[in-house]
Formats: sequence, structure tokens, C-alpha cells
Amino acid sequence: MGGPSSTEEAKASTLFRWGSLAAILGSVVALGAPTVLLLLAAGRRAGLSLTSSKVLEAESLLVVAGAVLLLLALFLYRRAFVRLKHVDRRLRPVADVCLVGTVGAVMLVVVGAVVADGASSLTGCLGGHAAHALGCLRSDDPTVGYLAIAGFWLLWAGMAAVAAGLILAGRHFGRRAMTAGGAVYAILAADVAVPFAAVLVPLSAATAYPLGAAPVLAVAAAGLVYVGARSALAHDR
Repeated sequence: MGGPSSTEEAKASTLFRWGSLAAILGSVVALGAPTVLLLLAAGRRAGLSLTSSKVLEAESLLVVAGAVLLLLALFLYRRAFVRLKHVDRRLRPVADVCLVGTVGAVMLVVVGAVVADGASSLTGCLGGHAAHALGCLRSDDPTVGYLAIAGFWLLWAGMAAVAAGLILAGRHFGRRAMTAGGAVYAILAADVAVPFAAVLVPLSAATAYPLGAAPVLAVAAAGLVYVGARSALAHDR
């Protein structure tokens, strides 16, 4: 391969590779680590309790750290789409929506920092039930609560755009792993939307909180993207 388009494609593949690595690390920190912490607290292991403000503060800090890494991943994915849109016009709207997702991620980082700072005041409201977090936020500080809602859905739009963009990019490169990564990201978007919607509208208990699969899906999706990007780079060489 030679010429301008191959240069853009090589740069995009490199950005996809680094973005996927940031996404893997961010998913482990923001999704996996808090899940493990909740399980330990639920079983009162390591001296932890669901009603402890220290647990809520630790979870909030983990989410903030992970969100920063996921923000970096989203930025790198978007830069890859910007590179590719010069050779594949279908990726132009994807890059624009990813920018919307970036705004949402920044908003959630702010919310996480506020929650970590005021963990003790929220602990009593939560009563050991993480599902009450949004309601407690809205009652404690309506502005922060609605910021969390807006931030989540903006980030969700960015996640959906990443999923669509990776499917298109995978087809562009002819890399099934990248296409599969985009498909898994789409499943992840559906998975995280259900429990968040459940705190806004009544849903059945069976569909309310399927978040346990989110860390696995997030790591699997990013891992597939990494494999596809690495394969694309090897092919270019």
C-alpha cells in the first residue's frame, strides 16, 4: 500500500491500538475494580461494609480514575476516526458524535469528584444500595444529579458512535476482530443503558441491573480492537 490514504490508515490503526489499551485499563479501573469492591463489602470482607463512607469514596475515586482513562480512549478512537474519514466518508458523523461523548465523559468525571468529596453525606441515603446512587445525588444536590444523567447519556451516545465506527473501520480494513470489537461495544452500550434507565423509569427486576457483565464486555471489546489494529499495522508493513 502507498500514497496518502495508506498513511492515514496506518496512523488510524496506531491510534486504535493505543485507544484500545487505554480502554482496557480504564474498564478494569472504572468497572472491574468497583465491582470487586462491592462484592467484598457485601460479604463484609477485609473489614469493608456497604454502609461505609470509605467504600463509597474509594468507589468514586476508582470511577474518576477509570473515567479519565476512558476519556483518553475515547479521544484516541475519535482521532482515529478523524484520520479515516478522509478515506471513508461514512466515518465523518461518527467522529462528530464521539466529540459529544467526550463532553459527557468530562461531566461524569466532575460528578465522580463531587461524590468522592461528599461521600459521608450520601452514605446514609444509599443504605448500602448502589442502585440508589442517582436518586440520592438528585436529593442531595439536584444540579449534580441532573449533570450525572446528562453526562451518562452524552457518553452513551459517544459509546454508540464508537461501536458503529469500529464496525465500519473493521470492514474498511478487512479486519474481523475490529468489527467484532465494535459489535461487542454495541452490546455493552445496551447493557449499561438498561440499569441506568431503571433508575428513571420502573423496570422489571430481571432487567434492572445487568451490570455484572459490563467489565467483561468492555475488556473483550477493547481487546478485539487491539487485535484488529495490530493486524492492520502488520499488514501495512
